[in-house]
Amino acid sequence: MENELNLNYILTHLAEVNSWEEILFFISLEILFFLLFSTLLILFLPKKYQQYKREIFLFFFVVNVGLLFIGILLTLIMILFGLSWATHRVSRPSYEIIYFEEQVSEFPMVYSEFHEGILALGREDNHAIESDEKIKSLKILYDSHAQGNIGQIQKFLSDSSDETRLYAFALISTFEKKLNEQIKELKKKIDRSNKKNKERYSFELAQVYWQFIFHGVANEQLTGFYTQKIEDILKDIDTYASAFILLGKIKIFNKEYEEAEKSFSKAIELGIPKEAMSTFFAEIKYNQKKYNAISQYILPEEFEIDLRLKPLVHVWRER
Repeated sequence: MENELNLNYILTHLAEVNSWEEILFFISLEILFFLLFSTLLILFLPKKYQQYKREIFLFFFVVNVGLLFIGILLTLIMILFGLSWATHRVSRPSYEIIYFEEQVSEFPMVYSEFHEGILALGREDNHAIESDEKIKSLKILYDSHAQGNIGQIQKFLSDSSDETRLYAFALISTFEKKLNEQIKELKKKIDRSNKKNKERYSFELAQVYWQFIFHGVANEQLTGFYTQKIEDILKDIDTYASAFILLGKIKIFNKEYEEAEKSFSKAIELGIPKEAMSTFFAEIKYNQKKYNAISQYILPEEFEIDLRLKPLVHVWRER
C-alpha cells in the first residue's frame, strides 16, 4: 500500500507542469554549482599554472555552463527525433524492393501482334459495341501511328455514344494541337537559322505537314493544299537528301510517277543507298504497269519487311 502511494506521488509530480520561475531557479542553481565547482578546481592547480588562474577559471566555467545548455538542446532534439520516428513507424507501412527484371523472367510475356481492339472499328454493327471497347480501340489506333489512323478515329465523331464522341474528339484535337505547335516552333527556327540549318528545319516542317496527310487528318479537299504546301517548302532545298525522298512520296501520292522517280534519283545522287530506294522504284513501276521492269528492283530482304510489296516477291519467285 505504501509503495502504491509513493508511486502515485511520483506520477503526480511528473505530471505537473513547471513554471518559468522554477525553471530559471533550477538553471541559476546549476550555474552557481558550476561556479563553485570551477573555483574548487582552481584551488588544486599545479604551481606552474597559478599565474593563469583567471583564464583557466573562465574556461572551466564557460565549458561547464555550455555543457548544461548543450545537454538541454540535445534532449530537445532527441525528443523531437523520437516522436518523429515513432509516428513514422505508426503511419507508414514498410516497403520491400522488387526487382522486376527477375520477376519478369519467371513468367511468360504475351504480346499482341494485331491489336485486336482495332478489329472492332471496321464492323458494321458498331452501334452494338460497348463504349469501353470502342474507347480502348481508339486508344490503340491512336498509339499505333499507322497510316490513316486519325482518319479512322474521325469516323467516330458521329458515334451514338457521347463518351466515344468526346474521346475521339479529344484524340484528334490533341494530335492536331501537337502538329500545330511543331509548325510554329520550326518556323521560328527557320527564321533564325543559316542556310545549312534552314534546309534541315524546312525539311522537318515539310514532314510535319506530311503528317496531316499520312495520318488522315486532312480530308480530300485539304489534301491538295497540304501537298502543294510541302512542295513549296521542299523546292528551295538543294543538298538535303531526305527532302527529295519526302518529295518523291508526295509525287507518288499525287500519281506523278515520273516526277517521283526523278526525286528518288536525286536522293541517290546526294548519298542515299540505291537499295534503300528499291521499294519506291518498284512501286512506281507497278503503278505505271511496267511489270517487266519491277524485277530489277526486287530485293527479298527489303521487300519481306514491307507488307505492301511482300506479295511481289512471291509472284516473281513462282514465275
